Amino acid sequence: MDTPLHVEASRGKASGSLNGQALPVNERGRTLFEALLTLILVSVFLLIAVDRYASSVRRVKEVALTVELNTMRSAINYFAIINGRLPESLKELIVKDILITKKDITGRDYTVMIIGKYVESMSTDAQGYPADPFGNRYQYDPKTGMVRSGAEGYEKW
Repeated sequence: MDTPLHVEASRGKASGSLNGQALPVNERGRTLFEALLTLILVSVFLLIAVDRYASSVRRVKEVALTVELNTMRSAINYFAIINGRLPESLKELIVKDILITKKDITGRDYTVMIIGKYVESMSTDAQGYPADPFGNRYQYDPKTGMVRSGAEGYEKW
């Protein structure tokens, strides 16, 4: 036996019920459209938020790269001044203690050890070499003392 709702739905007057009352066919289409529109708007806002987050993370890494490169270049200069030579690798700046040789009043040499390394608290790769904020090893030329980022697009920094 057909129910009144089923009979009305077969005539095209209703598609469902709301609190026991039948909804017109155009109401069902409008609610589906509203749901899709809401889903699209939320997706667009989410894409905008993810893009802004990614670009802000990149900017933070670029600032960190600038600071770390300046620190690394200063450490290379200090190393050269104190030791009279350039470091063989950047790893030497992380592991070697700072030792300064002085002369006392009588002319005897003595060594002053400064507690610390040339570069402190820098992220390193698996082999212990300094890594840039993008996770790549810094590129270093021991003949010239030039250091640069190993990250693609930042080689000339």
